[in-house]
Amino acid sequence: MSTTPQPIGPATQKVLAMIDDSELEARYPNRTHFVDARNPHQALLTSRALFHGDPVVVAYPDGREVLFTPKRADGLVAVVLLLALFWIKLRERPSSHEPIQLPPRTQVEVRDASGLPLAA
Repeated sequence: MSTTPQPIGPATQKVLAMIDDSELEARYPNRTHFVDARNPHQALLTSRALFHGDPVVVAYPDGREVLFTPKRADGLVAVVLLLALFWIKLRERPSSHEPIQLPPRTQVEVRDASGLPLAA
């Protein structure tokens, strides 16, 4: 039985390109999650990673990307963020139009296809 191969999404293309390109890899912080902008669960995936303290790149088909970098939290703030993540999980609904929920002090940087910042 054969299936039609699915096209590789922009997030996967970036990860594969980083294997051979150390300059490209250096653009992103450690533990960065890559999410396709067209993924129907993109907002939930992004919010979960951010509330766990991991950076996220939302990659668009035209090469643009948005890098979200949360500030690491310690102590009581970390507990509050975990509670917020639990609250997000409780409110989870099957919808592709959910907004991305950002932890406090998250840096957002929009980049063009060559990796240059458009806005920060």
